[in-house]
Amino acid sequence: MDLIESHCAWVVLFLCLWESSLGQIVYSISEEVNKGTVIGNIAKDLKLGAQELDLRMFQIMPGSSVKYFDLNLKSGALFVNDRIDREELCGINQKCVLNLEALAQHPRSVYRFEIRILDVNDNAPLFLDSAFIVNVTEDTNIGERFPLPNAKDLDVGSNSLKDYKLSANEYFSLDVHSGQPSMFAELILQKALDREKQPLQMKERRHFLTAVLLLYILLMSMTTPHISPHLL
Repeated sequence: MDLIESHCAWVVLFLCLWESSLGQIVYSISEEVNKGTVIGNIAKDLKLGAQELDLRMFQIMPGSSVKYFDLNLKSGALFVNDRIDREELCGINQKCVLNLEALAQHPRSVYRFEIRILDVNDNAPLFLDSAFIVNVTEDTNIGERFPLPNAKDLDVGSNSLKDYKLSANEYFSLDVHSGQPSMFAELILQKALDREKQPLQMKERRHFLTAVLLLYILLMSMTTPHISPHLL
């Protein structure tokens, strides 16, 4: 075979491989499913006989995603082979995708698979600090606002942080802002504080009176939020 024939043969082979890898099969699986959970049947979806996978030496090619999945060559079932944690893999990104490539011989073909990892509500929303202090002077005007620290929720979409709730009291209300990029809340003074009437810890300094308030805020998600025992 001369140089020109060899070059043409490589072009034909490349085109065949390119054509055979055009199609991509998409699967979806929830994170944290049990090891052995079947994602889909590759043989069926590729319209191949189950025995054909073995005869064509069908194999998943090495890559960063290969440890999470395995293939049963006899049945064609693609199944979960390791724990999948969406937050560990994709952080706060809404879309979480793992890609696989498989190689078959006789004829040589490359197949591509996209596995979409669906979020489950497995993380409770929380504040970075379990308690924080709001300093309010006795002469603060009613309606004054006090920004609160943002809560964090590792889950995304419909499983993310839903609301803030303030424990019942007559002095403060809560104004929740749900705009982007994240939900946040502000305390609003509803009733004037009186040093002589309130059972609060007071500190007097340079004629300014500061009430030290320890506030507990309930975070709401799709599931019952987790509250540390020492806060109860």
